[in-house]
Amino acid sequence: MSKSNEKLFRSTLFLSSASLITQFLGMIYIIPFYSIMGGEENLALYGYAYTPYTIMLSIASAGVPGAVSKFVAKYNSLGAYQTTQKLYRSSLVVMLISGLFSFGVLYFLAPVIADIQLAASSTGTHVWGHAEITNIIRIVAFAVIVVPFMSTWRGVFQGFESFGPTSVSSVVEQVVRITVVLSGSYFVIRVMGGTIQQGNQIAVFAAFIAALGAIFTLAVFWFKRKKLIEKDIENDTTGITLSYREMYKEIILSGIPFVVIGITFPMMMFIDQLTHNNALSMIGVPSNIQDAWFGMLNITTQKLVMIPVSLAVAFSITILPFITKSFQQKKFDELENQVSSMVLLQLILVVPAAIGMMIMAVPLYTSFYSFNEMGIKILTFYAPVCIVISLFSMTASIVQGIEKQNFNVFVVLLVLIIKLVLNIPLIMYFHTVGAVMSTIIALSCGVIFNFYIIKKYGRFSVRKILTPLMQILAYSLIMLLTVEIVYGLFALSLDLTVRINSIITLAVCVIVGASIYMIIVFKSGLADRVLGDRADKIRSRVKFL
Repeated sequence: MSKSNEKLFRSTLFLSSASLITQFLGMIYIIPFYSIMGGEENLALYGYAYTPYTIMLSIASAGVPGAVSKFVAKYNSLGAYQTTQKLYRSSLVVMLISGLFSFGVLYFLAPVIADIQLAASSTGTHVWGHAEITNIIRIVAFAVIVVPFMSTWRGVFQGFESFGPTSVSSVVEQVVRITVVLSGSYFVIRVMGGTIQQGNQIAVFAAFIAALGAIFTLAVFWFKRKKLIEKDIENDTTGITLSYREMYKEIILSGIPFVVIGITFPMMMFIDQLTHNNALSMIGVPSNIQDAWFGMLNITTQKLVMIPVSLAVAFSITILPFITKSFQQKKFDELENQVSSMVLLQLILVVPAAIGMMIMAVPLYTSFYSFNEMGIKILTFYAPVCIVISLFSMTASIVQGIEKQNFNVFVVLLVLIIKLVLNIPLIMYFHTVGAVMSTIIALSCGVIFNFYIIKKYGRFSVRKILTPLMQILAYSLIMLLTVEIVYGLFALSLDLTVRINSIITLAVCVIVGASIYMIIVFKSGLADRVLGDRADKIRSRVKFL
């Protein structure tokens, strides 16, 4: 394995580990939070706040964190460290100003967003009204002040190919957020006798406190590494200088695709938010059930599906500086190896995870929440979404790395148009599952177009990954059959509507499925194809492989 690929794998390991930890914590905490809040319909308010917040956050950041990472990687590869210093110093100030401005916009637009949400719903009686939705959006808006600053600082570290600070700060952010969410909501509701609305408000305000914790962590890393960065700046003899106008012209042109990609999934969720209840009301579904089903769609099932998706986000963040560097230096063979390695590494993890969630939907949903037929049905269909989201995130990041980011805008617009056109008809026909179907169809079209762009402009041959891809699918199916047998035995002897029985079933089936899959992947040599020398290092530690 080349030094470049070795560094890429090491960086990916850092971010992937951090992403798994944060997503695992995010998955675990929902169990007590669900119990404190009292059901899916009470979580809907949480979802109503977070979707517009995520969209505004992407707009506030203006794609700068990703663009800064790409800019720093590009000019560091040329040795122009003084130029990168000029950029990242000013970008942090710009992001703080942007955060304050965007906070004001979201705060004052909160009543309008609440009106839009209620107008898109049916005329029946809903759990949450205009005042509740307005207040919770205004509370979560405080996080918009600091998160763009935090994300940009992470982008600076990533541009220097330093992924430890991003990894550690993301874990710290999640731990702080969960601590505030659980302790705050429990104290307000169970100790002080407060309302569910107040519990939700504490939960969304936790994003602001958590971001401050992450910023403190990044500051500690920065002061530790400041001398090394200053040494590179002193040794800069390139003579490359850019004015602020030239720098920010490049940042804005690079940043627009980052914004567009960043808001893709939040916009798809917002389309669901605006059309879900209205479509269900057209076919006579009661209003209170609509809120419960929406909570399942955008909160409970999504939390579970986003665990493997977090790997895709980590891979996308990691690969961008490396792809940019290889492309700038016109090392196309190295670029092709990086792309194929990352795509296969992603799929070798995400595909079996998606299949596993599909077949284990009953014990999985029951273990974390409670037995609910609709929730289980939504999770079964939602599980494959993690594959297309993962591929879309990865391929979009690669398109940016090969300087064809303008295509991202057109691809995302196509995805959103397909989602918007299909959503209401599919929801009316398949209920909430229809929203999941439209997401899968729309993102699949985006993935196909992204691969075409990479093939044409990045000199990447899709045929190179077809054989290992077929192996991944075949081994995942073998795992599926094995798990189905074990799962069937438990289902015959245990009542899986009881949480403890589901937990036992889930634990055993996960261990059996993961063991079988790993053995096949390593014994067949597929692990060597994807992981390179690291496969032997894993074998030396895990003897049965």
